[in-house]
Amino acid sequence: MSVRSLPNRHKFAAMLTVAGLLAGLHVGLAAPAANAAVAQMSATVETAPIHGSGDAADDPAIWIHPADPSKSTIIGTDKSTDGRGLVVYDLSGRELFYYPDGRMNNVDVRYNFPLGGSRVGLVGASNRGRSLDFYKVNESDRSLTKIGSFAPTANIGTPRGFSFYRSPDTGKYFAYVTDIGKVEQWELDGSTGSVTGRLVRSWTVSGPAHTEGLVADDEMKRLYIAQEDIGGIWRYGAEPGDPTAGTKVVSTTENGGDIVQDIKGISIYYGSGGTGYLLAASQGSNRFHAYARDDNRPLGAFAIPAGNGIDAVTGMDGIDVTNFGVGGPFPQGFFVTQDTANDNGQRQNFKAVPWQSIAAAYTPALLVDAAYDPRKIGAGTPTSQPPDTTITSKPANPSSSTSAQFSFTSTSASATFACSLDSAAFENCLSPVSYTGLSVGAHTFQVRSSDQDGTDPTPASHTWTVETMPPAGDATPPETTITSGPPATSTSTSASFVFASSEANSTFQCSLDGAPRVACTSPQTYTALSTGSHTFGVWATDAAGNTDATAASQTWSVSPSDPGGGSGIVRESVSQATNTAAGTTLTVPKPVNVAPGDLLVSCLALNGGSITATGVPAGWTRLAAVTTISNPKVYGYYKVATASEAASYSWTTTSTTSGGAVARYSGASGLDAAATSASGAAKASGTVPAVTTTTANAMLVGCMSVNSSSATLTSPAGMAQAVETGARRFEVADGVQAAAGPSGAKTWTFSAAREWAGWLVALRPKTP
Repeated sequence: MSVRSLPNRHKFAAMLTVAGLLAGLHVGLAAPAANAAVAQMSATVETAPIHGSGDAADDPAIWIHPADPSKSTIIGTDKSTDGRGLVVYDLSGRELFYYPDGRMNNVDVRYNFPLGGSRVGLVGASNRGRSLDFYKVNESDRSLTKIGSFAPTANIGTPRGFSFYRSPDTGKYFAYVTDIGKVEQWELDGSTGSVTGRLVRSWTVSGPAHTEGLVADDEMKRLYIAQEDIGGIWRYGAEPGDPTAGTKVVSTTENGGDIVQDIKGISIYYGSGGTGYLLAASQGSNRFHAYARDDNRPLGAFAIPAGNGIDAVTGMDGIDVTNFGVGGPFPQGFFVTQDTANDNGQRQNFKAVPWQSIAAAYTPALLVDAAYDPRKIGAGTPTSQPPDTTITSKPANPSSSTSAQFSFTSTSASATFACSLDSAAFENCLSPVSYTGLSVGAHTFQVRSSDQDGTDPTPASHTWTVETMPPAGDATPPETTITSGPPATSTSTSASFVFASSEANSTFQCSLDGAPRVACTSPQTYTALSTGSHTFGVWATDAAGNTDATAASQTWSVSPSDPGGGSGIVRESVSQATNTAAGTTLTVPKPVNVAPGDLLVSCLALNGGSITATGVPAGWTRLAAVTTISNPKVYGYYKVATASEAASYSWTTTSTTSGGAVARYSGASGLDAAATSASGAAKASGTVPAVTTTTANAMLVGCMSVNSSSATLTSPAGMAQAVETGARRFEVADGVQAAAGPSGAKTWTFSAAREWAGWLVALRPKTP
């Protein structure tokens, strides 16, 4: 949606009957001229309203699940200032996830994008904050993880139109962005595990300046750009070396064409053998137009009136369509569109129509072709055999190192990998993969690759032996540390601890509640715990037989009550780390028992210094940066956990002492509201402004830091301490807010007056 004033929108009082409309079903077949009849069919599914108010919803994209099409999703943008982000819906229109990451305008999807050593479903969006943002789809729960962002050139004042393109000639992936007639083409690179871009072409569309709608035809190597006002639709070659002179293939009625201005969203319906349609939204007439995919001849229009308990679509903006059958309400594909004027005064949303309903409303019927699978774009030529996996680098046998790294490859360019060490369950992995802290003795590594043709039945394998000798005359015992454990108060009757020794090749003994020590390995998990207080202790013994005289211990309590208030959001575990000496890397372990779909929130406190955008680990999105005073500086980040989380997360900082924690929450779908923050001069308390939640039972999470290693912190009323670092430089606190609305300002108190900085954010519960 452009920022210009829009013409008045209206619903049709009556619709003409369908007659004389013909879609060309195959390339080369002629179609009779389209008449003025308008086909009608009502939506059967509408999504939950968007989060933002006013002109908020803009563009939808369809993602098809690679294994179970019924789990496909609709991804919609929210460009408002109070909603601002991406929303993921299931095929019933229920909201699954909300990512308030910026004023997202247009969104698109491609498959099999090479990211690091794997292939992923790629989501891209134009962000009005002047960036192009990229996410991967986590197939396990359909959530999104941010994997890159970069800014177009200054010629793109406000990124609006956005489209992907994959070249069938080179296999390269591109992103197009447009604004006010300016167009840029960026070549995408995911080889480092995050998405970067290189500008390869730019030009200006002739005629009226306003351009937004974009779509690329990945088979015909075409790019279409919708021009608003009295413009039309322009067609260009999509390859970076193609000319920048285009051909106008659709004109508005003011120019003697068939479509009323403004032309907004455009999309491609793919059919086998080059058949299919170019679809376009006419915002001025509340209609959608179909054009033959081969020569772009007009085939007539359709509208979506009220019906099936869903209001009519009017003033629409972005659209998308898929021919692929996804089961459920859409066994033969579907069409989805933004709706500007939702009924009953609700906020805007998106509405979906089964494609067969649209096709059948034409006479003769439009093409219904479920044979074309858009998930095969970039997947390579299918074969009848599963891929074969090869290990390309590995440790020597025997080896004196307690660390090992493996590199591997597959005969399939679209393969993903899973690894196993010492007969553990296979887990998703990327090449190279590393292991540390290996025990003395024999080890076996296995890796297998998978693609659309199956999984390698004979994983590649390597067995080697670690042989080390203790230093002569070693009489110094190791230091034992607990790096992750349960929160101080937990509702879980299970607890897991991660621990380490200051010396390699150490063994451990553990004790719970004063019981005799028993041999153990990290992580150590306990179940069926009683309510009340518990104490865990662990002792390391080095390779020379020296045992730590003082256990690393942690005391916590199991409470029968639910501090989440039944919200569904539960803080499950917390990990932490502290750099007491200045350094440029802050590494925080992964909290224990992380499961796909968990929301991870990190609080980082620096004694001066800073964290730049390039210093953030892959997949993490910044929620706060409180840097107005020199010490402390506080940052916050979040991510949705995947099935292949790293063992730890590292932030790169300027050289400084620092501390950090990562809290793991189950039952949260993302941020419910943007974070608030504050900082101040030396004082015995620090107050962070309220956040305003939009849902009941949101989880408030706060991070507070002081410029002291000795002062203690007390959490605000209604919030419980999740962790306070051993150096006591900061703490994380959380608590559930039962009713939607302002949280009220949150005040931490300090044992002594200190300079301070902090932030507050709300997590949104998953929809039941």
